[in-house]
Amino acid sequence: MALLVLLCVTLTMAAVKKTDLSVLYVGGHSDIETFDTPYDTLANAKSIVARTKAWVDYLNTYFTTVKAVQGKDYDFHMSYNYDVTIIDGDPKPLEPKQVIYKNGRFSKMVYAKYFPDDFDRPVITIADEGETVGRRIGTKNDWYCLCLLGKAFNLRRDNAIFKGPYPVKITLKDQPTPDGALEFAKMMGDKVPATTPMWTVHNHDYGNTPGYKAGMVSREWGYLDSPDAEVISGGQCAKSYDAIAIGRHANFMTWGFAGSPADMTEEAKPVFANAVIYMSKFKGHRVIARKLDEGIATRFNADQMARLATKEQYDDYAEEINGFNKQIMHIADSLKAVKAAGGKIEGPYTMYADLTPDQLEKVPTYEGYLKDRYDDLYAKFGTDAKAYSDYYISNKPYFYGSLQGYDLTLDNDAKSLGIANNDIRLLQKAVELWKSGKDVAMGKRLLYRYTLLRYKTPEEFENWLKRYGKQLFFTESGGWKWLVNDLTPGTPGNDYSVVEAELNSETVSDDSMKTTEGDPVALSSSLERSGNDCVLTIQMKIHPGYHIYNIVSSKDPFIATTYKISGKGYELNGDMQKPIGRRLNANGSMIYENEVVLTQKFTAKGHGTISVEVNYQACNDKACLMPMTKTVKEEF
Repeated sequence: MALLVLLCVTLTMAAVKKTDLSVLYVGGHSDIETFDTPYDTLANAKSIVARTKAWVDYLNTYFTTVKAVQGKDYDFHMSYNYDVTIIDGDPKPLEPKQVIYKNGRFSKMVYAKYFPDDFDRPVITIADEGETVGRRIGTKNDWYCLCLLGKAFNLRRDNAIFKGPYPVKITLKDQPTPDGALEFAKMMGDKVPATTPMWTVHNHDYGNTPGYKAGMVSREWGYLDSPDAEVISGGQCAKSYDAIAIGRHANFMTWGFAGSPADMTEEAKPVFANAVIYMSKFKGHRVIARKLDEGIATRFNADQMARLATKEQYDDYAEEINGFNKQIMHIADSLKAVKAAGGKIEGPYTMYADLTPDQLEKVPTYEGYLKDRYDDLYAKFGTDAKAYSDYYISNKPYFYGSLQGYDLTLDNDAKSLGIANNDIRLLQKAVELWKSGKDVAMGKRLLYRYTLLRYKTPEEFENWLKRYGKQLFFTESGGWKWLVNDLTPGTPGNDYSVVEAELNSETVSDDSMKTTEGDPVALSSSLERSGNDCVLTIQMKIHPGYHIYNIVSSKDPFIATTYKISGKGYELNGDMQKPIGRRLNANGSMIYENEVVLTQKFTAKGHGTISVEVNYQACNDKACLMPMTKTVKEEF
């Protein structure tokens, strides 16, 4: 039987006619998900070698020329010698990542740069490499969630990768729709089916194989608002039903699935080969609509904010907290009984054994819920849910977003004219206002707000509109700008250097505990000392609607919050005392929301400094941000 299987495989491999393409594979990832933590460096290193070999063997089956390098040895110039580059490991950056602090407070993160802005060679990124190498150049293949399993659904079967040249067979099997998709649909008042036809891309994933590398999905809102982007497939993940597992933005394709060819199904192998051939056709293309901020607000945010204000949403939120509190206190009472009877409580259960009702998350009032989420609008609308909904829906044509924040701003200029900002007539009207002298200031504001041009006269804008009018498109994810669908270098209207200067400006609030959508977690600390007995208190403030993770189930792909204590001249007294938080899902993952207080007792041996490095991942109902590290320090 084994001989027969080997013979079949050999015949299948021999039957594949190679395509005359040169492919560069950039390795460095393993099949092990480390989340930047080398759990087993030897196993990880061996897996990198095995994974690289699997990719090289697979690519050599389909293509005439294959070269493999590790990320540390790659730079973008090498891609100009190949038809397609596959990136499956972190390359050596042109500019390294920087975390900038100002006045002791986190100011901004400048992501590493791997490609110049005019890079125009075809690239396929595997799993989270879409975010890693695509962020600075502005691809839409962003980190919505590192939570993709091994199955695809919502396949666009008319896309070239499912048509050939290598024959494709797709076997769909009904599977339960992921819980995340059901929950997201409920939040938005949408309906999705209880089961979904799914296609298996690779056999193992973090759901059925502990420690297996997780795949990445990208945000769907704003993905298709430029002519150079297409959605190819969704995937089984912890986020919305339309999250993108396979998509193309200009010359970059995200293949969000994490498995190597060694684990790909026989049906998936020709599809990926077709994807390589398809991407080779995008030589000379480059990103026009640059998504420089992965969380930039789009008009979808208006729909979400209208929905979140409803009493129904508040009741669901309150019911979830109350249900969890009841369940967790039942566990605590049971453990207390065991302890009272002389039983021993060990491991993670110790935190439950001494739990009191005061430590549980408090359910805010409806008023408090609205006040946290709607800031200034609460003073105007109070608890009138319909007023919030009417505000967001009626003003939807006039909202715009910013690269410096995740909130929507109402454009009163566009509203006063009654012209939506994605209607070309708004630019034409702005030119008219400026040129006629009726309202020069408004005309300038609108033209500068919605284009990348900084012309000094209305005639220059008028000529630009006449020349490129039929090629213009409006992108929300690309910064709420009108751009030109033209790949010619130097095309006026496509130069992002204007807004990059704005994006990179260093502004820090005087409020050390201020949180924003872009920086949703703020830390502060204090220290009390009595003799040599010290108590370090860390306060974490979390932006409304966001959470971080206290405990992450082995079934979930999220990143638990960790604390690294360093310094000299002290001895810790016990573990850090942390609240339990509330349950995220049926898997048992626990999250923190709103405000969290942590305490660490220690004995001082003279005077010194104690530092706590907090590593966390912040998520909301829509997406997860990249992991972040912040540090607090106290002298004693």
